[in-house]
Amino acid sequence: MQKLAIVGGGISGLSLAYYLQNDYDVTVFERDKWGGKAYTQKVKNYLLEEGVNGFLSNSPKTLELCQEIGITPIAANENSKIRYIYDDKLYQIPLKPIDFLKSDILSFFGKLRVAMEFFVEPICDREESVEEFATRRLGKEFTRRMMTPMLAGIYASTPKKTSMNAAFPKLKKIECEYGSLFKGMMKLKRGGQPTGELHSFEWGMSEFIDTLIAKTKANFVQKEIVDIDELDDFDKIVIATPSYSAADILAKYENLSKLLKKIEYNPVAIVGFDYEDIKPVCFGILTVEDRSLGILMDKYIFPNRYAIRVMVGGARYPDIRNMNEYEIIEIAKKDVEKITGAKSPSYTWIKVHKNAIPNYSLGHQKLVEEIMQEASKVGVYLTGNAYKGVSFNDCIKNSYELAQKLKEENV
Repeated sequence: MQKLAIVGGGISGLSLAYYLQNDYDVTVFERDKWGGKAYTQKVKNYLLEEGVNGFLSNSPKTLELCQEIGITPIAANENSKIRYIYDDKLYQIPLKPIDFLKSDILSFFGKLRVAMEFFVEPICDREESVEEFATRRLGKEFTRRMMTPMLAGIYASTPKKTSMNAAFPKLKKIECEYGSLFKGMMKLKRGGQPTGELHSFEWGMSEFIDTLIAKTKANFVQKEIVDIDELDDFDKIVIATPSYSAADILAKYENLSKLLKKIEYNPVAIVGFDYEDIKPVCFGILTVEDRSLGILMDKYIFPNRYAIRVMVGGARYPDIRNMNEYEIIEIAKKDVEKITGAKSPSYTWIKVHKNAIPNYSLGHQKLVEEIMQEASKVGVYLTGNAYKGVSFNDCIKNSYELAQKLKEENV
């Protein structure tokens, strides 16, 4: 049986090991903690996620994997459907077209401009930023108040810095296939809302990671790999680390390493607070301009969570890279007080990710194509959220597809 090395024990590396455990002699190397940013801190009676806090139930591969390893996801409660945007005041995000028309989330002229989307000609022959795409199709007001907070919540980025083609390829495809987002969504019967319901696990994301490891026949080695030459004994090598770490490991391949370093990352600090009676009761609040990108009301949507989490920094405010924890906590406290009125939390926790989320900048798809071509030349494989999709579901789907490729090569 061929020996396979997987460098990186996050979601991507661990799910790949699971899928290939009967086809290769698998060894997984991890320098820090298993699960990477999918890690649940358990402090006192608090469960606090260092990164992702769940997934949408619209990915068959994720649900199949959960069933195979014997773990049952739990659905978020009804509060998860209540979401707000803060832009000098709180605006509840409408879930239905009729609610959108009644809402004050956009002005009358802002709503009229959105309605004109039906008549906007598609552009399919060039790449656009999210700002260019959304402004062209839906108007400046929609872009500022809706797309800006959404980009902050998903990529910790801004519409100007993010490629529409790379970050939201499905929406771009809808525009090109149907000529209009609304026409496409009506035919697909999606209504503009994300499909699937939010799920997590009773004891947090680490429960999934621990169960996945327990169900995987592999050698799990707590060790940092700093050079690809350390893995000469293996027949195949997969690097499932962030791209900047992959660049260091693959430094001997200058062209590949140089390309990997071009993928930028946004810093994010996660600050946990216990505000006993914080309002509103909801999934969370995303912001348009503040240094805090959003407030996640975890305590109101899943069991065994007794705190909220505040995301600080991102492409909007990268200065947190040079701040100490106290300074970041004070930023989060002031923003929570301004947005919700809550004061004097009884508990505080912080986790700073100086390189949290890859930024899918303009040219990202072409860059990834070049990276994969170079990786193929030197006989290594790459996977992870740096390349194609940052969500929990994306990581599992991409690992499954890479596993199928490696299985075919092993026949």
